[in-house]
Amino acid sequence: MNSSVRIAKRLVKVARMLVAFNRSELEDRLKKRSDLNAESLKEHLDCLEGMDAKEQKAALYWINKKRLILPEDLSKFNEAMNLIDRQHLDFQEFDGPMEVINRNDKSTLRIKSQNAYFNPSSEKAFSNPYNAGDGVVIYEVEDSKKGQLAVRKAIDSNWGYDKNPWCLAARGYSNTDDELKDAWTYWNDYSAYPKRIAFKNGNLLAFSAGDKTQHVQWWDKNDKSHYAIPGSNAVDDLEFLKKHGKLNFLDSQNASPGMIEELMKDEDWSVRYEFAKNCKTPAEILRKLAEDKDRDVRCGAAKNPSASVEILRKLAEDEDRYVRSGVARNSSTPAELLRKLADDQDEWVRAVARNRLRK
Repeated sequence: MNSSVRIAKRLVKVARMLVAFNRSELEDRLKKRSDLNAESLKEHLDCLEGMDAKEQKAALYWINKKRLILPEDLSKFNEAMNLIDRQHLDFQEFDGPMEVINRNDKSTLRIKSQNAYFNPSSEKAFSNPYNAGDGVVIYEVEDSKKGQLAVRKAIDSNWGYDKNPWCLAARGYSNTDDELKDAWTYWNDYSAYPKRIAFKNGNLLAFSAGDKTQHVQWWDKNDKSHYAIPGSNAVDDLEFLKKHGKLNFLDSQNASPGMIEELMKDEDWSVRYEFAKNCKTPAEILRKLAEDKDRDVRCGAAKNPSASVEILRKLAEDEDRYVRSGVARNSSTPAELLRKLADDQDEWVRAVARNRLRK
């Protein structure tokens, strides 16, 4: 291949990289995020349409890794992209924009006062301390402007005045007396359950808030979400999870079978479904969920790779074809059961089972 052909191909490749996606292409590339509802999808698309090709690729990469939420994180995204451009970095080397900022922006402008040290136990907006072990103490945060200011103060004193890890306490730089005015909108949006903040040995560790979900999420310094307290072996408050974070319950190290069984009876089918598909669900409880009145719950049990052969055999005879097809898709389903499903009365179940047998 001569040099002119190589140069031409390179130019074509560069040209393709410079072409931004249209809205339908962006929507297709967001399909990995099946958890985005129609309103959230529209907000993401509106932001993405205003970006150039490189920004779109970086944003899509981080959105699909669940490390970027638009428009909440737009300011930190822009800051990260400026650092990437200045330092000629590859955005794919970072899991999210805050990692770019924290690893590459060396400036840390701490509050210049004699009271820069932050003592969480003395903060009036923090209450009901819970000792989670491993030096971690969790406080409930007052859901008010005072609570937001207290979280901001904790960030300033521990990580720096210029750091904005969480959109609901991010400092803005507009000409206004209230630097947290824009963040207040997001503070109110994340109110699915009480806000909490965690400190390890007195140092800021993570913040917990949620929007219309039964998952209690902890956000670390890099704005990465976790279903357990990050950076420690601490155990979350079981009573809090029992009331507000039902879907986190199996991830707790101290969850007793009795507590799990109580939650397994929850009237919300989606909670029972999450337990049915969770590999950590005890066998006896999974056996009961396999007999649930709701088809989707039984489907969850049918797809659970931890389900015993006994449970799978029972579900393979379920009256609902979606349940039987779930058994056919389960990686733990034995060959003899797949052969039986390959002769199922339903064409779709037969197709799924025969495809598995070919593999």
